[in-house]
Amino acid sequence: MGSLRDKLAEKPMLGWGIAAVLLIAASVLAWTRIAAKDETNQLTQMVTIRCSETGETWQVLRGVMEKELYLRPLPVNPNDGLFNPKTGKKTGFPIDQWAQTVERINKERELDARPGTAPTAPATPAAPKTGG
Repeated sequence: MGSLRDKLAEKPMLGWGIAAVLLIAASVLAWTRIAAKDETNQLTQMVTIRCSETGETWQVLRGVMEKELYLRPLPVNPNDGLFNPKTGKKTGFPIDQWAQTVERINKERELDARPGTAPTAPATPAAPKTGG
């Protein structure tokens, strides 16, 4: 059996083909790495929230908004907004992509709620019993 160098000397187009495939693969990997939005960048974006009752607006980090949604019971109701800090009511809605965000969080939480998929918390030791 001949060496790789001998094979490529016999068929130079095979070498060029391998080089082209490797170049394309490297380009795709570089492009996806550069063009992808990092999760940290997404969660640190400021989101403008508008109160449906008063019309006043305020800003909150996307990560804070999503954390609040993750802590709500399933399924998250898209008609319940975020808490308005002044009124304490759930009347705050992001100006854009509220329905898509709620839908995505509901899907992610449903996947996490399936048996065998959710991470388990470490067992906490029982408190020592004292005589008395």
